[in-house]
Amino acid sequence: MRILMFHLESFWYRPHRDTKPPTEFEGESVGECILVWIQSEIGDEEKKASVLRKMLKNIRWMIGKAGCSHIILHSFAHIGESKASPEFTDALIEELALRLRDRDFLVHVLPSGLNEFKMHVKGPSLAKVFKRIT
Repeated sequence: MRILMFHLESFWYRPHRDTKPPTEFEGESVGECILVWIQSEIGDEEKKASVLRKMLKNIRWMIGKAGCSHIILHSFAHIGESKASPEFTDALIEELALRLRDRDFLVHVLPSGLNEFKMHVKGPSLAKVFKRIT
């Protein structure tokens, strides 16, 4: 499991025009938030409970450092070479979102697939954090 987290001043996204099926969705903007790009790897399925617990711990640490409660989760299969199935990754992200919502965080899960992004990453070094979870 690999996660790349950003503390953002603002974030906007919309599905790319080539997404199938096409959509007329104009996009969505979010103010200050933590964006978490998630890549699950081959082998994560066997240790799902441990991976989920460690992801939650790392994300909560980042939230504590940033002082905001809005989180955006997105599958991003380009952080490493090893990739778990999209179905496993989507299910893992949904379970992570549920656990974060149970702790009263505002959580938004981006749709899988092609998306356009605009993001304003804050400047401090802790605004950009990469973790490899084993």
